[in-house]
Amino acid sequence: MSSESLDCYILPTTPSPLLLPMECIAEVVSEPVIESYESAPAKWMSGHVAWRNQRLPVMDFSGLHAFADDSEKSEAPKDKGTRLLVVLNPIPGAARKAYSGLLCYGDVQQISVEPNLEFTDMPTNLDKRYIDGTIDIDGKAFIVPKLTAIAVAFTYF
Repeated sequence: MSSESLDCYILPTTPSPLLLPMECIAEVVSEPVIESYESAPAKWMSGHVAWRNQRLPVMDFSGLHAFADDSEKSEAPKDKGTRLLVVLNPIPGAARKAYSGLLCYGDVQQISVEPNLEFTDMPTNLDKRYIDGTIDIDGKAFIVPKLTAIAVAFTYF
């Protein structure tokens, strides 16, 4: 592992914020106009958005999780902050080589992550198919998403 810190973005999502390296994100768009589905095939499919002359699929990360107990399913905090579209760069090694959008609510923050951080125990109610693990930074848990699995989920659009 490198001895240099890694510059990342913290994306406000539920059940915990996401931690993504800066090079994974092409742009953050405030208050995007999303063309919603009349009846989405899955809870996490938010719709499509026009971005730089492209039609991008938009995913709500909080809706992507299959919780262990259906009563624990969380809704995106639509009343807590600005709605943001995080445009993800094409994911290296994924079958689908295209931009995609991730919906979140609140403020995106920048952080430098030290190289010696290790994954912590992941909560059992999270869908491990879409998460590499969680990292604890100053007592707060951050989700590190499994980007190749998320790219596969985008193929359903």
